[in-house]
Amino acid sequence: MKELKVFDFNGKNVIDSRLVAEMIVMQHKELLRKIKGYDEILTSAKLRSLDFFIPNTYIDSKGEERPCYLLTKQGCEMIANKLTGEKGVLFTARYVEAFNKMEEVLNDQLAISEFKKQEIETKHMNAKTRMASLWLKMADRVPFNKEYTMICESYASQVLAGERVLPLPECKEKYYSAGEVGNMLGVSANTIGRIANKNSLKTENNGKYFFDKSAYSNKEVQTFKYNLHGVEELRKILEKSVI
Repeated sequence: MKELKVFDFNGKNVIDSRLVAEMIVMQHKELLRKIKGYDEILTSAKLRSLDFFIPNTYIDSKGEERPCYLLTKQGCEMIANKLTGEKGVLFTARYVEAFNKMEEVLNDQLAISEFKKQEIETKHMNAKTRMASLWLKMADRVPFNKEYTMICESYASQVLAGERVLPLPECKEKYYSAGEVGNMLGVSANTIGRIANKNSLKTENNGKYFFDKSAYSNKEVQTFKYNLHGVEELRKILEKSVI
């Protein structure tokens, strides 16, 4: 005797009527006749017969298409209720066992799927945390530039939260490189650098540190750029010729 095999059909767990007929020792055509009668009764009572019996077909050994039904658990219960004696007991035990096994398999698959989903979410969060950490480390590379720090912190919060929690700072000032300031004041960039270092002008009041591409390599180097206040301080010093 074949084992009652439960399988999924369009989201419903079902058993083929051919296996049911074999289990209850009934000709398949006779079982089909009975199911058709149940189907008509359910339909006339405006009950969903598809919750019990689903019409289907199969290909027989001659290659011809034949009718069959797919029985849900409710459909099996209806068949079992019409059986008496040992047949009814054995069929009930078999179909209950078969559906329970299928439910266990589905529950195991669901648990594995949920575990994998949590695993993917954890990996995704770890990746976002690492990315946010990189942004914060970048902020530490220019400790004297509050604007740069605020930009990095804004992007770090966006990575973690999925939206910008911390706003980007407004850029209100223009900053000039030593070369640009030198062109304004008629001296070289090196002269501007020496004046700034000697007079401790590389402060927040006079400008900010930025990362720029090195003129001599592909590396990025930290450079100080001057705001208008810094340019004015350099102008005053040059006018006094204190170099």
